[in-house]
Amino acid sequence: MTPGSLNIPDELAVSAESMRHLVQKGATVLLAVSGGSDSMGMMELAAHVYRSGDVALRVGFVDHGLREGIDREWRVVEERSAKLGIEAHRVNVSSPVPDGESVQQWARDVRYGLLEELAVELRAAFIATAHTRDDQAETVMLRLLRGTGLDGLSGIPKSRKHGRVQIVRPMLGVGRDDIRAFLDNRGAGWVEDPSNANTRFLRVRVRNELLPLMDSLQPGIQKRLAALAVEMGGISRFVDDRMQGEKSITTLRLAGGVKVSSEVFQAFPREVWGRLVRFAIRSVKGDLRRLSRSHFEAIEELLAGGKCTDELPIPGEGRVHVYRGSLLVFPGEFPPKPTGSGQPSASGSGMWKARFAALGAIAEIRADDFGDVKDLEVRARRPGDRLAGSGRKFKQVLIDGGIPRPYRDFVPVLAKEEEVISCPALVRGRQQGISIRWLLDDNAPFLDIDFPMST
Repeated sequence: MTPGSLNIPDELAVSAESMRHLVQKGATVLLAVSGGSDSMGMMELAAHVYRSGDVALRVGFVDHGLREGIDREWRVVEERSAKLGIEAHRVNVSSPVPDGESVQQWARDVRYGLLEELAVELRAAFIATAHTRDDQAETVMLRLLRGTGLDGLSGIPKSRKHGRVQIVRPMLGVGRDDIRAFLDNRGAGWVEDPSNANTRFLRVRVRNELLPLMDSLQPGIQKRLAALAVEMGGISRFVDDRMQGEKSITTLRLAGGVKVSSEVFQAFPREVWGRLVRFAIRSVKGDLRRLSRSHFEAIEELLAGGKCTDELPIPGEGRVHVYRGSLLVFPGEFPPKPTGSGQPSASGSGMWKARFAALGAIAEIRADDFGDVKDLEVRARRPGDRLAGSGRKFKQVLIDGGIPRPYRDFVPVLAKEEEVISCPALVRGRQQGISIRWLLDDNAPFLDIDFPMST
């Protein structure tokens, strides 16, 4: 059926087509409806687009517990959804806003979390939100004000994965005024969210002050900003595909992290480094929320200077390290430092093997007498370790040898008490009467490090 056969005005035809293309037949869609004009318009439009029943609709209403009057808003949603023949569900936020947390960001996070849980319960593979062209323009301007790159200019995506469901936004191509005219023609009402008039929120000031000023200087600014987001989104995906195709990012064995090597950075123009950094962080975190241009510029400067860093602070989960021009990004907590050790066992005449499975390492030891090997062990580095025969701190050996900080507790050593006899690629055997060859499993964290695996 065409949009016209459903008596849908031309202004909303693009949204009707998005609804058809973003969701496959036979699916169940949870419509996120707050009672505002945008979401009420989406519900009204979806009821007509899917009136044949080839897509099942449900409504999800979230009560954040932040203001009075929410019961009235729920009644508006419940009554209209009932008239449209759509089952509506109300979910309540039970936790308070954490101290120091942005109210809007907190509300967004808990809202999506609750909607995902409801969608899974209802066996809905999709959640539809009613972000409009106006929201797109506001988002682009907010990100410009805060400092952004290609990702920020790409604005709100039409579709993205969120946990176990897919978020779709079929209304991005239509303006709020068109939606309200559509609702008026349908005889459907809506409620105004009082927070939309609260000027302590930057988004409200952009909506009510900045964009109207820009529109007075150049009418149609919302459409142009939305078109810019579409174009930048396409360029962003192209650049990311190119980086992915050239294998700019290496997957690490340690903690599911990723690496962009100094050689990769040097192969790209400096102007593209920020994109590489964003690409790596997003591949681990899943998004770049709450990261600003200042975060990326600081990382770029450290990369350019060949610095070595402790963990760099970034918002949310994720651990970032810069080491000699390379970038390391890890998703969260590192595994605990391995404890215990592997003891030598006979493996033929004059041969002993000491295996430490926690590090995927085997030291193959040749000696004339078991007395030369009986006190040796394979283990992780320990505080107080020193290089055998020199008294030099082993920690300094790791630093001088180019071992990034996150890996220093995951380097296998062959030791006798607190004296390090050998370490793959860094320390040859330092005890007379024995020779050592290291064997490393494919999953050994030490293999992430750019060293030849020689003795």
